[in-house]
Amino acid sequence: MKRDVAVCLSFLLFLAACCVQISSRMYQTAASLGLSRADFDGDAFRRMQLGERMLPALQESCSTAKLPPGEVLAVLLPFTGFRFLDTRGMTEKELLSWKEIFLRQNRTGYERAAACFGAVWNDVVCFPVPEDGIQYENSWMFERTYGGLRGHEGTDLMPPQNLPGYYRVVSMTDGVVEKIGWLPKGGWRIGIRSPSGGYFYYAHLDSYSRDFRIGDTVLAGEELGRMGDTGYGEEGTRGKFDVHLHLGIYLRTQENEELSVNPYWVLRYVSHHSSAIASG
Repeated sequence: MKRDVAVCLSFLLFLAACCVQISSRMYQTAASLGLSRADFDGDAFRRMQLGERMLPALQESCSTAKLPPGEVLAVLLPFTGFRFLDTRGMTEKELLSWKEIFLRQNRTGYERAAACFGAVWNDVVCFPVPEDGIQYENSWMFERTYGGLRGHEGTDLMPPQNLPGYYRVVSMTDGVVEKIGWLPKGGWRIGIRSPSGGYFYYAHLDSYSRDFRIGDTVLAGEELGRMGDTGYGEEGTRGKFDVHLHLGIYLRTQENEELSVNPYWVLRYVSHHSSAIASG
């Protein structure tokens, strides 16, 4: 009798272990498939929605797991649905474990997610205006009317004083000059393509720091020019608005040659990261 009970208990434990293993594999498969279903041309991705708690958590996760921000966000994507309010308490071991699971079960989906996020996040080192008192808000896709009704594809950084030609603008990343010169909407602008593929667009400059040419190499922290109030007209137009820097971030995807994403949380992250380095 006792032997029969022991056999039954052993069988039940075996079944329970099998159920746990099957459930775990199903969960891993579902999470892996979530990477394939993610829309990297949609509004959810383009909003780059983080949260204040996520800023230090992302920095810490990158440091402990030795992963770039793009990979950390790719790992978290199936569990967050593009709303990165925190890291869901994932430890270094869990982040690396899930990365291996995704590479094993859906390498293409994971690498695509890591590349899309990485183009925006991986190369950012510096805040673009190294002066105190710079103000900005989450104004991505706010309504604009110059040149027709449109959404605001960037973030405006406003200086303490309305002084053209005074405040420095520096490159947030290493990269290569891809565009330079006048645009009716952007005034004097410069576009830098970073190593991971992101295009960082700095507009309404008062002047350039040197005679940039397409193909020139730029280093993170290098001065690009001075903040101004140029644009909204023919070449040389000034004073149509207050002095500010318009920062845009774009990337190439499977569907779009030039897809704008929200720079606000990238600015918040690099600002927090820079402050942490300074205090450390």
